[in-house]
Amino acid sequence: MNVLKLVNAQFIIVLFLLSMLLSINNNTQLSLFVSIASSLLLIVWTKIINGNYTNITLLFVVFSTLYGVSGPISVVWGEGLSNLFAGIYNVDAFLISYAISNIGLIIGFIIFNLIHYNKQPDILIDEKNLNSTIHIKEKLFKIGIFLIFFSSIFELINILRIGGFTVLFAGKATYQTLISVLNLTLPSTEFMVIGYSLIGIYLGTRYLEGGKLKGLRSKVILFLICSSPFLAIKMILGQRGILISLFLCIFIGITFFRPLKKVKPKIIIVLLVFYFFLSFLFANRSIVKLIPEDPSLFVDMAFNQERLVDALNPGTNEFGAAFGNYVEFYNKYNSNFTPRLGETYVRGLVLPIPSFIYPGTKPQQVTYEFRDEFFISEASRGSIAGTGFSSILEAYMNFKYIGVFLIYLLIGYFLQKCDKFYRNKNLYFMIMYTALFSETIDFHRNAFGTTFSSVFLTGILVFIVYLFLNTKKFEEYKGFQPIVSSRGEK
Repeated sequence: MNVLKLVNAQFIIVLFLLSMLLSINNNTQLSLFVSIASSLLLIVWTKIINGNYTNITLLFVVFSTLYGVSGPISVVWGEGLSNLFAGIYNVDAFLISYAISNIGLIIGFIIFNLIHYNKQPDILIDEKNLNSTIHIKEKLFKIGIFLIFFSSIFELINILRIGGFTVLFAGKATYQTLISVLNLTLPSTEFMVIGYSLIGIYLGTRYLEGGKLKGLRSKVILFLICSSPFLAIKMILGQRGILISLFLCIFIGITFFRPLKKVKPKIIIVLLVFYFFLSFLFANRSIVKLIPEDPSLFVDMAFNQERLVDALNPGTNEFGAAFGNYVEFYNKYNSNFTPRLGETYVRGLVLPIPSFIYPGTKPQQVTYEFRDEFFISEASRGSIAGTGFSSILEAYMNFKYIGVFLIYLLIGYFLQKCDKFYRNKNLYFMIMYTALFSETIDFHRNAFGTTFSSVFLTGILVFIVYLFLNTKKFEEYKGFQPIVSSRGEK
């Protein structure tokens, strides 16, 4: 990291400190304006230190900004948040914690790049790794299709086990609650995410070879056929999170070997269309029960202009939830509470353990503990219904402001480690990197345990896939080079 980048980082930190000072003095509107400006500069600076747009660090910062400022903007300059929240919004309190989290994040980036100055490998994949991946690209496709096909089968079986397809029209909360109480739920989502990651990397190798179309059309058709049952179910339920994850798996896989350094207009158009589509799903998932009952009424309501415009506002949808959750807690406790001292993080470590293996009753995760205290009405909708959580709030609950700073400092360091070391280390980490890309989005509105559980389970499944991809039969493929790290280790 050169001197200019360090100076730019210091300038952004000063702006966040200014935002904190303004919030302490209750100058809310100016503080929010400075927070927005600081966040946008942080996005630009993050792109500069990573060299491209398709990296985990940048996506984390982008969505940290969306979750951080969408809610305050809606409150200060808009119509407020969802009716679920109390309507008393302590914007200044949140902006202080938001500024502290970003300062920690920047310092984490700086520490990594100073420690590894002139030592980290280039972020682009090395030739040996690239050749190894190209030589087994057909197996990437075959295993990917296998996982996607069985993911759709698993999802259909899970639905039949909870009562059949009529459950889909009872709503997302009912579906998720029924699925959560099943014994040995089939891992449809995990299979689909890893399958899409393999297909994405496969398409990335084809893109690198000049986008040769021979045999590709039939494979794309097969891919869509195998995916369609799973995708149809998720669209009916309005589960946007998994759709975003799958989109990113394909997008990041395709650009894995040629990371985007410029954003072309057609990419912006694709992203805007995808956002409008997701907003449509969000706007109408609460009325999906009308589809079998009164289809014409559903169409009339679904395309209501006011309904759709409201759904397009990030502050009134899930982007405002993390802010709303934080202020609900702060309004009740302020700083007058006993810090958890890491308790919620420790609880999160047991989340991946199946209930039938865990000795006794598993501890309640902080997300639902929070919901039962602040959003009792949500608990009545289903055992896992709620408003999500907030990564900033979890850090604050455990260690107050110093926790927000330290947790985000560690996150900043880890994100850079992922991008500049693990991303290209070998095929296992390539698949993990692609499959877990969307966790940088979900992290901001979830508790640690949810993220840890996803990483843990995905890691196990990817390891099994990695073993299949590295069988002796394929190592003997003509021209195959053993997968090595960018530092030359076998």
